[in-house]
Amino acid sequence: MTSDPVSDLLEKVGVSRPTNHATMVTLRALVQEHAPEAAEMIKYGGLHYVRTKPFCGIYSHAKHVSLEFSRGVDFDDGLLEGDGQFRRHLKFTDPSAVDVERVGAYIAASYQRA
Repeated sequence: MTSDPVSDLLEKVGVSRPTNHATMVTLRALVQEHAPEAAEMIKYGGLHYVRTKPFCGIYSHAKHVSLEFSRGVDFDDGLLEGDGQFRRHLKFTDPSAVDVERVGAYIAASYQRA
């Protein structure tokens, strides 16, 4: 373990779920690219991103990784999953399933709204 909680979380996921780790690293790079000034922290057991308000998070589950958007309801385009009051998400079972252009656009739009 290191003194960096983000690295520790990614290492833990890498040991138990290597495919999820690769997917999380791919999604994390997209957040860093499209929301470069976002604060990154560990919250709710995953990577949580905040501008002035929370806007997205990356979470490892048993069989997939989810990219959650705090105000995903604003993007109600039929592609995001979920039926909560505000939050919507995308699920990925493999890093190759990440559509970089589409996911990057969601991240950028969510970041701008935060």
